Amino acid sequence: MSIEERMSQLEYYMELLLTATDMSRYPYYALLMRQQVSKEEAQEIERICAELSEEMDKQKAQGYVMFDDMLALFAGQLIEKLDVHETIFALHDQGLFQPLMNEFIKIIKQFDLL
Repeated sequence: MSIEERMSQLEYYMELLLTATDMSRYPYYALLMRQQVSKEEAQEIERICAELSEEMDKQKAQGYVMFDDMLALFAGQLIEKLDVHETIFALHDQGLFQPLMNEFIKIIKQFDLL
């Protein structure tokens, strides 16, 4: 079997797995697959979220309560393949970076950015 045939078969199996799996429980992972985000790009998104989460914790400890700038940083660093709002809600719904995503959702709703 050629490499092209093997890749095609793997892609088919992945489609079957995605169909058989309850992807509603993993909206962020489903988004990454749908938008064909590479492993490196996904790792970069997770790095950004981890850094912003850490910075938010520091700022909260110092008494800050506004995090609009962090949302702007996130939006500016997010890869073009992904929509900012869709990514935030997918991360939130999957339970990833929950405190940060909660703040971002509050800002989005406060400023009616939906």
